[in-house]
Amino acid sequence: METPLTTAVLFLYALCAVMIVGLAVLFALKIRNSSADKKARLCQEKYRDYFVYLQAHGEEEERLKVPHGEVTQSEKQIMQKKLFELMELFTGIHRQKLIWLCEDLGLVELDRKRLKGAWKWTRVDAAYNLGMMRSKEALPDLLQLLEKSSYDPSIFIIARSIARCARDIGDLRELVLFLVRYKKNFHELIVDILSDSQIDTAPLFASFLREENTDLVKIGLIGFLAQSQSQPGIESALYKLIESEDKDIRIKAVKLVCQDVRYLTDQRVKAFMNHNDWEIRAMMAKAVGELGLVEYIPMLKSAVGDTSWWVRHHSAYSLTALEVDGFAALCEILREERMGNKLQMAHQVIQEELEKGKQQAAATQDVEKQLQYNQKLHLYHKSYRKTISTVAALER
Repeated sequence: METPLTTAVLFLYALCAVMIVGLAVLFALKIRNSSADKKARLCQEKYRDYFVYLQAHGEEEERLKVPHGEVTQSEKQIMQKKLFELMELFTGIHRQKLIWLCEDLGLVELDRKRLKGAWKWTRVDAAYNLGMMRSKEALPDLLQLLEKSSYDPSIFIIARSIARCARDIGDLRELVLFLVRYKKNFHELIVDILSDSQIDTAPLFASFLREENTDLVKIGLIGFLAQSQSQPGIESALYKLIESEDKDIRIKAVKLVCQDVRYLTDQRVKAFMNHNDWEIRAMMAKAVGELGLVEYIPMLKSAVGDTSWWVRHHSAYSLTALEVDGFAALCEILREERMGNKLQMAHQVIQEELEKGKQQAAATQDVEKQLQYNQKLHLYHKSYRKTISTVAALER
């Protein structure tokens, strides 16, 4: 029969054994890493002149030459890391020549074999390398690997490699269709992965806007928003998406519309400024100021009293972006209102604008800026005299 003391002693023995094994593993890893670092230093020293040659002859027309003599497989893998560093630094023909050099060194073929290895992380590492080398020949194998992989962070490494190796839009579309099957909310990540491709993704995003699958629609919208531009021919799809039942889709569609003044008809601006979604009202209020649409100053002035703080905020700051005329509208609010959120927001933004204008006027000799500041200060003083009791109450 075991006593508590015997159990404690056995537990201590087991704990010591685990600690010894752990220390042995750490020691082995340290020796391994030290050995790898030593090999890397020796390889870089051995091929120092060759790496200088690679950087010096990147712009010449002929293909880069492989090193003289026999290069071992371990040396090739060490050189591969250095080549990847250079690829990140260069673009265009210089990067392409480094990619061709990887093929000539047999690195592409080596990683294609590793792609079929028994260990998962060996396959993932090989997929990463093939993506860095933009190997179009390896694309079918990468797609097959992605299809067989379980859902974990490694699929994004493989997916990014596929985007880099893609031959055409069809390959990118196949990649996206596979990723959306997971039904996870990582649309921004998919767009970021697609941005690594050398292929123009605008036509792909345009085609997604016309899909029934909401995930594809969101990817299309996020793709255009990430590029900060739209593409001719998508207007009809955007106008349809503005009426979508999915709130996220209609907000993104409106945000894209608000980036291009050509889409903002008078009817559409009024509809957005009176939309049921406060996000859309706020986006439209912000866009009016950014695009300099002075004709909508009365609408912004009214929106400073909106029920949503964000709408009030963007409306007030958009008025300040519309120079003296917009600032005058804010001052009119001080004269017209006696209390409430509208008056508070107008007063806060006016004070900030005057302080900023004062600093700019003192720091620059720009006569126009000084004149604008004086005009705004005059407008504020006029409204201040007429509402002195209200303003004083707000400043307490």
